[in-house]
Amino acid sequence: MDLLKKRARPAAEPEPEAAVEETAAVEETEAVRAGKGRPTPKRSDARAARGKGGAAPRPAASGKEARAQARTQRRTQSQGYRAAMLSGDISKLPPRERAPERILARDVVDSRFNVGPLFLAVAALYFIGGLVRIDSVRVVVTILMIAGIVCVVLDSAALAFIVTRKVRARYPDSTVKVRIYSVQRALLPRRWRLPRPRVARGEKIG
Repeated sequence: MDLLKKRARPAAEPEPEAAVEETAAVEETEAVRAGKGRPTPKRSDARAARGKGGAAPRPAASGKEARAQARTQRRTQSQGYRAAMLSGDISKLPPRERAPERILARDVVDSRFNVGPLFLAVAALYFIGGLVRIDSVRVVVTILMIAGIVCVVLDSAALAFIVTRKVRARYPDSTVKVRIYSVQRALLPRRWRLPRPRVARGEKIG
């Protein structure tokens, strides 16, 4: 019996490895608590702190509300861009229109005499002359229409060359396309151009 008692005593004692693991778990728990630097507040204290700090954060908007807010923002932004286009305020224009290359191209177009607006008048005469049943009138308006097309092509080519040369001289590393942009602007009468012209006709643009 004494031999059995001696053998049973070591089994009742904790294994060294188990003691080490238990000690490590306790130390890890204490380290986590120490890392916070402060005890975890009670739920009632946390609610009181939120009440003093202000209203609770607003829940995220639903998909329908988010789309409505996005539409409202786009509408407001479009109205602001439209007002800037009419006033010519460069600082409030759309980012694409604020590009320095486009600003220079617009100034070059607005500072020169362009054939485009005259061509619109010739095109209107050609349309009206086509309704008249007089051959001589039709011949005249047809000749004017052909001459107007030739003049517009030559003027547009000259304008594209001038604008490209000035843009490259001032912004040699630019990749902004300004040829078609300047030609399209030159086809419109001065009062119809957007953004509004900011230079006078005949003004020298460097």
